[in-house]
Amino acid sequence: MVTGFAESELWSDAARLDRPAFYARVRAAEGPVPQIDPNSGRRFWVVARHADVRAGLHQPDIGHEIGRHQPVGGAPPSSGAADRLESRQLICLDPPDHTRLRSLVNAAFTARTVARLESRIEAVVDRLVATVHERGVIDGVRELAHPLPVNVIADLIGIPAADRDRFRGWSATMIAGGREWGPAAVEFAAYLDDLAARRRADPADDLLSDLVAVQLDGDRLDRDELVATIQLLLVAGQETTADLVANGILALLIHPEQWQLLKDDPSLAGAAVEEIARYDGPVEIAPPRYAFRDIALAGGLVPAFDVVALSILGANRDPEVFADPDVFDVTRSDAKGHLAFGHGIHFCLGAQLARLQGRIVFEKIAQQLPDLRLLADPRHLRGINPRLTCLPLAA
Repeated sequence: MVTGFAESELWSDAARLDRPAFYARVRAAEGPVPQIDPNSGRRFWVVARHADVRAGLHQPDIGHEIGRHQPVGGAPPSSGAADRLESRQLICLDPPDHTRLRSLVNAAFTARTVARLESRIEAVVDRLVATVHERGVIDGVRELAHPLPVNVIADLIGIPAADRDRFRGWSATMIAGGREWGPAAVEFAAYLDDLAARRRADPADDLLSDLVAVQLDGDRLDRDELVATIQLLLVAGQETTADLVANGILALLIHPEQWQLLKDDPSLAGAAVEEIARYDGPVEIAPPRYAFRDIALAGGLVPAFDVVALSILGANRDPEVFADPDVFDVTRSDAKGHLAFGHGIHFCLGAQLARLQGRIVFEKIAQQLPDLRLLADPRHLRGINPRLTCLPLAA
C-alpha cells in the first residue's frame, strides 16, 4: 500500500490548487495511489506516469462495463430511457460491443466528413471574432469558446437552421447535467428519431445521413445506437473542445512570450493546439474505468472491481517523456506525445475535428485579436476535471 497520501487528498483544496505538484508525487510513488471519493465512498487508484496511463488505457481488463464482470449487486440498474441511451455510447462500452459500434461509426465519421466543415468553422470563428471587436469586452468562455463547437456540431450532424435554437437549448441542458439532463436527453432523442426518418427519405450531406445509411457486412446502427452516438458527439465533443479553446486562450495570455510567438507566426497554431492539449487539456482524469480482475499496474496491484483513475494531466507532465514538462512552449517538438485524446480503442472519435477547430480559432485570434488580454482572474468549476467557467477578456 502506498503511504504518504491523505485518504481523499485528490479532492483537497491544496491538490486542486496545484494539480501538477500532486501528480508529481503520484508519479514518484511506488504503485498506484489509493484515494477515497468523499462523495461516493468508492476507492480510486490514481496512476500518473505516462507509460502506466498509456498501459491502463490499452489494458483489456480495465474497462467500463463493470456489470458484465462484477458479482451480483455490483452495477446499479438503469433508471430510464436516458440512462439506457447513455449506456449505449461508445465511451461506456467495451469489446465486443465497442468494436462493432466503433467500426460502424468510423465508416461514417471519416476524414472527409471533418474536412468539409473547415470553411464553416472559419465562418463561425470570423463571426465570433467580429463580436469581440464590436463589444470590446467579453466572457471568453460563454461568448467565444462555447459557441464555436455547438455551432460546428450542429453543422456536422445536419441540424436544420430552423431548429438551431432548440438544439442549443438541449445542448446547454445536457452539458449542465443535473435533474433536467434526463428529460432533455429524451426530448432530443425523439427529435433525432424524426430527423433520422427524414434523412432516410431524403439524405443530405451531413453526418446523420451517413450514420443512417452506413452498413458493414449487413450490420447497421439501431435506433438507440444512432441516438447515443449523436448525443456523445454533442455532449463530449462540445464540452471538451470548448475547454480546449478556453484553456488555450488562458495559457497563451498568461504566457505573453508564447502569445507573441503565435502572433508573429500564426502558422504555429497547429503546434499550439498540441501543446495546449498537453499542458492543460480538457480532461484531467480519463472517464472512470474498473479493474475486472486484480491488475498489476504502475508497480503495484489494483484490486478487482475498484476504480482505476488514469491521470491524463499527470501523464502529460511526465519528465520521462516531455522535456521541462511544466513549461508551456508552443514550439515544443515533443508535444504530440500527449494523451489528451486518449489511446487505444477509446481514442477520441472527434480528435481530428477538435484539432481543426483549435487550429482555426488560435490562428484567427492571433491574426485578428492581437491586443487580446485578460481583464480579471478567471473562474473555475472545481472537481476531478476542473473547468473554466468565466474568462474576462478585452480586445
